[in-house]
Amino acid sequence: MVQVKREGQITFLHSEMLDRLPGVIHAFSTRRGERNDFSLGPSDSPNPMIHMNRARFLAAIGAPGWPIIKLKQIHSGIVVDGDDTSAASVAVPGDAVVTSIPGIALAVQTADCVPILIAHADGRAIAAIHAGWRGTAARIARSAVARLIEKFSLEAKSLYAAIGPHIGVCCYEVGEEVAGGIADLEAIERREEWMKPHLNLASANRRQLLEAGIPTKCRMDLFHSYRRDGRRMGHMLSVIGIVV
Repeated sequence: MVQVKREGQITFLHSEMLDRLPGVIHAFSTRRGERNDFSLGPSDSPNPMIHMNRARFLAAIGAPGWPIIKLKQIHSGIVVDGDDTSAASVAVPGDAVVTSIPGIALAVQTADCVPILIAHADGRAIAAIHAGWRGTAARIARSAVARLIEKFSLEAKSLYAAIGPHIGVCCYEVGEEVAGGIADLEAIERREEWMKPHLNLASANRRQLLEAGIPTKCRMDLFHSYRRDGRRMGHMLSVIGIVV
């Protein structure tokens, strides 16, 4: 289950499953903040409001002042090692990041794509994943799990994952070239009333996680959407970290 929480006039979501893990801080942001439409856009945005919102969001979830490991999200299957806080000053190309270092926040930003947060049962290692259709086709979720297992000598059965807010299959119309690029045929849905196929991103990523031996949770509402709002959309931030 996912809980809606509010702190400092900022509304965010928590996974009850991840909440039960020791030493793990996490949250999925929403568009609801003090100024109503609350966006956590690109970290290199020139808009000072974005940076203020990020600071307020981290403080609200219990990680005030934490550096954020930045990804230059490129819709890929690349998994980045967040080994030190130097990555907080330079955006590294990739769409998933893993670490075992306390006191830093791993974050991915979304406005339709699927954010996935993963943590070990005892809080020793974590991952954040951004899965659009290209990343899903590249099996980014499975690659991130494999990196966690290999890098930190973990077992898949001791990892827990939560799927955050994302576009629903009802709204995600895609072309045949996209449908053909997804190896998971169960993720492609067709209905008589739809002119084109629709893609169920969450279903595809959930299966990747389940195949890797990880249980998952999800919820959808209150969120920014590129498909709905176009280039004027805001961004949501999905964050996970290990308490010092």
